[in-house]
Amino acid sequence: MEARVTSQSQSFRLRERMEEANISHGQEIRADLPNIRVLALAGGGEGQALFCTMGRIRVREILNRGDDRPLPTDVTLEGLHVFSSGTYDVLNALVSSNGNLRLVVDDRTRVVPVAKVVHAAEAWAAEV
Repeated sequence: MEARVTSQSQSFRLRERMEEANISHGQEIRADLPNIRVLALAGGGEGQALFCTMGRIRVREILNRGDDRPLPTDVTLEGLHVFSSGTYDVLNALVSSNGNLRLVVDDRTRVVPVAKVVHAAEAWAAEV
């Protein structure tokens, strides 16, 4: 399924994480975006990206320097394909911030499922 940004994606969290990483308007970078959640939408062919649990952004490479203007508020997401709902680390994504915040999963990007933590009660219930 391909993930897309919806009104429930909490795009403001992505913007906050970008500000924490000192990413500025007009900048283009390669970065790791940890803990992006994807939930399947009705119909199964599409999913929505959720940034609410997203961790700190790790900048790998600065491709273009930006300016000191504020980051845009609109977010677009391209190329994030996953097999099922879950939480993913998007590694080495192309991120730009000119006109909108644009996240691109391309041939240099890896999408890695985040290991699921199983609580003791859940593990016990599974054994019974």
